[in-house]
Amino acid sequence: MTGTAAAVPITIIGGFLGAGKTTLLNRIVTAQAARRLAVIVNDFGAIDIDGELIARRGEDVLALRNGCICCSLQGDLLGMLRRLLARDPPPEGIFVECSGVSRLDDMRRALLDPVIWAHVSFEGIVCVTDAEALAEAGPVTRDPLFLEQIHAADLIVLSHADRLEAEAVDRAEHALHAIRPGVAIARDGARLLAHPALRAAAALAPRVRALRASAGEVAADPEFASLAWRSDAPIDVMSFRTVLERHAPGLLRAKGILYAASAPYRGMLLQMVGMRATVGPAPERALADRSTRIVFIGRRGTFDPASLLRDLDALPAPLRTTRILK
Repeated sequence: MTGTAAAVPITIIGGFLGAGKTTLLNRIVTAQAARRLAVIVNDFGAIDIDGELIARRGEDVLALRNGCICCSLQGDLLGMLRRLLARDPPPEGIFVECSGVSRLDDMRRALLDPVIWAHVSFEGIVCVTDAEALAEAGPVTRDPLFLEQIHAADLIVLSHADRLEAEAVDRAEHALHAIRPGVAIARDGARLLAHPALRAAAALAPRVRALRASAGEVAADPEFASLAWRSDAPIDVMSFRTVLERHAPGLLRAKGILYAASAPYRGMLLQMVGMRATVGPAPERALADRSTRIVFIGRRGTFDPASLLRDLDALPAPLRTTRILK
């Protein structure tokens, strides 16, 4: 950060798989429709699902397509930021949505690039966390990456709190403070940009600058595997559901657009976290190319992308195009 009025504020939004990062980002973009925002969206997988679901209000939506934003694609991210900052006029704010398997401290280090740092005001890291999982002390709350993300955040935003009773939300907050005592927590994500925790993160930026010399290369994370599935033909939803249930124990996350034979003119949005799956109406623009696009993510050793691909190939509507991501 230069400390001048020209510095462009940049905010990182992270959180575990299925926490609700895109939903929060949609709310921010909608609430600040009058501002000239730039949004960089990263989805772990070959298909740019999250980019399709961002509410576009004239802001730039740039999608990184080949993996984790904090690992193998740091160079691409910095290149995109340089291009955004070179615009005339530049954005009034930049949001970077990390994938659910991102290491947020690595993201912070990536932004210490001297060219970027001279033109931005780092506003901090927001970690979106599932209040339901915390209140229930679900398995995700013991995941090492989940815990690492909590410790990297300047501010925690509780998602899905509206589904819970006040007592359960209190349990979720107590669970967070047990993981990281004193961490700043916001229940209302729409107001997070005015939260004092982010102001404090911006104030600490000069101290962070001293860490620039220690910022180094970050290797790609070998823990996760993903399958990006695309079909140009309508699929049988019940057959697809059978396949999904068969592979659910090995999946951490599935997300995408279903082009169903039973409703070829109305796309369906699939969201799956662990064993919990929901299907609802998709944005109209999501079916512009009349295809199914889904990304499946799991941990190596429990998720078998090749086996899932074989089952998908056997569905009544044959798969036209597939790709396995190692």
